[in-house]
Amino acid sequence: MTMLVSNSSTIMKAAQQSWITGLYVGGPATLTLLTFMWTLFWLMKAIGPQRKVGYLQPNRFSWPSLARASVTDLHEHLSTSSAADDAWQQILDLSKLAERKFAACEKAVYGFGALILLGFSCVAIAMIIIV
Repeated sequence: MTMLVSNSSTIMKAAQQSWITGLYVGGPATLTLLTFMWTLFWLMKAIGPQRKVGYLQPNRFSWPSLARASVTDLHEHLSTSSAADDAWQQILDLSKLAERKFAACEKAVYGFGALILLGFSCVAIAMIIIV
């Protein structure tokens, strides 16, 4: 990002020389902007808090389900289900959460790699055109 910001005037000069140089520099610049937004989106998905569970009944080990439960719901749940069942449900919930976060992290990492490559090529093309 520092490389792109510090060379933004070079990129703009190269893009304004003619419509052909505008295409040569504008294409990678547009792709760089898109990969930046892609990376930011998936990074926020990876590190953002996740509070959703896929069921309505309470679980004694899952605070999102407890936040929706009343005392009556909780007493009923505790009398009809075991701690082991709740624990296994929590294990499944955390596994699904980890899968979603790792998938988002993977997309963010690949987006960051593409951002570096496209940003470098955008600056390199602009410098070649200016020189």
